[in-house]
Amino acid sequence: MNESFLHFVWQFQYFTQQNLCTQEGEVLSIFNVGFLNSNAGPDFSQAKIQIGKIEWVGNVEIHIKSSDWLLHNHDKDKAYDNVILHVVWQDDERIKRTDGTLIPTIELKNRVSKDLLKKYAQLVNSAASIPCEKTFNQIDPILKTSMLDKAILQRLESKSGEILKTVDFNKGDWEETTYQWLAKSFGFKINSEPFLQLAKSLPYKIIQKHSSSLLQIEALLFGQAGMLQTKTKDEYVTTLFNEYEFLSQKYSLRETALHFSQWKFLRLRPANFPTLRIAQFARLMFTNPNLFSKIKESKSTRELAQLIEATPSEYWQTHYHFAKKSKSKIAPLGTSSKENLLINSMVPLLAAYGKYSDDYIYIDKATEILQSCPAEKNKITRCWEELGLTVKSSFDSQALIEQYNNMCQKRFCLNCVVGTSILKPR
Repeated sequence: MNESFLHFVWQFQYFTQQNLCTQEGEVLSIFNVGFLNSNAGPDFSQAKIQIGKIEWVGNVEIHIKSSDWLLHNHDKDKAYDNVILHVVWQDDERIKRTDGTLIPTIELKNRVSKDLLKKYAQLVNSAASIPCEKTFNQIDPILKTSMLDKAILQRLESKSGEILKTVDFNKGDWEETTYQWLAKSFGFKINSEPFLQLAKSLPYKIIQKHSSSLLQIEALLFGQAGMLQTKTKDEYVTTLFNEYEFLSQKYSLRETALHFSQWKFLRLRPANFPTLRIAQFARLMFTNPNLFSKIKESKSTRELAQLIEATPSEYWQTHYHFAKKSKSKIAPLGTSSKENLLINSMVPLLAAYGKYSDDYIYIDKATEILQSCPAEKNKITRCWEELGLTVKSSFDSQALIEQYNNMCQKRFCLNCVVGTSILKPR
């Protein structure tokens, strides 16, 4: 038993109301359960009830045991004086307001059906990665669509929140934020953190000052990444080394530079080596100064995809690493990598800006990108496909990743339209 379940039971009134009385023996009628409060204070606000012959409008507080009121120190908090009803699973103590008046209480433990308790226990205690997998194919398709819509909104909200915090830290600078967010995405999970640190240690305004020289941008990025330790016989590397020596002194960058050991190469395919990714990122910064403005003004997903064409400089078309020439020409940034950047960089940036500017056109753009990109294929999407769900686009795959990670894995079935429909009394 937990409070979330009691919130659910109260909100949907899934308990018998025959001969409903308070623990004090007064007849109770419930007209409105109120609104669930996600902030501090009582659990439900603006509830409307009648106790005896008197109608009350106010707050409802919910606990497993009535004594939890004291455990949570509500007896010392005047914000709880306007609680008109205390809803508990077990009434084990009389509870009073700060002025000494008794708070009406109802006990639910003998009013909730055993069938509902059993179904809830089966869901939250299921060993399956998706708790409702045994009954999922019986769910109305409309509810499944609703689940996807809610999950994608939660995902966009979450990622937008991260970006808006970064914008705030960058004092409203969206170009700096875009630079940092794209850098993180170029790390493709394995090297996302060192890539983000690299961008934070090398402000975008410095990159902008050298926007006319790809070589200088490469020198700044590779040097700040800790990858230019010494001069070598490789003429290109020596040129980068000398450029970085000068620029790092000019901008006082040495103290914030990363160490080579922070980058991961092990078990990566050469096409994913951080050296090559930095070269591609350098080309992106060189080709698209003021990238966020271009993202914002783009008219289609195709336009956005063209923005992230990141064919690196000639050296990196034949090298995966410094001084180690490849036997064949290296392919440019692949389709799946570009789609990854669209989904994990462009979409959150547009959604965040839409929220920031209170302009839904950008959120619509973000959604259009997701609907036009093919679905991601991974362990999570395969789990859903095994349940018979068709994953058509990245809109679906992103929604299902969100649903799996932040609802199913956490057993938040009570916050899911599918979970609540399974628990709904027949």
